[in-house]
Amino acid sequence: MIKKVGFSTVEKILDDILKTVPLEFQEKVKEMTCDDFIIKQHFELGLLIKNKYFYHNKAREQLITSLGNKKEYIFLDGDVFSGIVLEKLYERITTKKK
Repeated sequence: MIKKVGFSTVEKILDDILKTVPLEFQEKVKEMTCDDFIIKQHFELGLLIKNKYFYHNKAREQLITSLGNKKEYIFLDGDVFSGIVLEKLYERITTKKK
């Protein structure tokens, strides 16, 4: 069973993910396009994101509020959310200073 955790912003989620992913993984991400990364990770890291950070997140209401009222978030579910986080993770990894 996944432990219930509370992450109130995408930034906190990204920080938590980056604590656990190996540097080799991050280097491979830098060689991909954003779309390739999201597609490749949808059934791997995406499932973890959906379950741990969305469905089992004690702070889900605050998290959704922190995303703002963008039109694309009207029908927010675990899959949409994991896509948002994967895109932000890709941006964070590929713009991180070397």
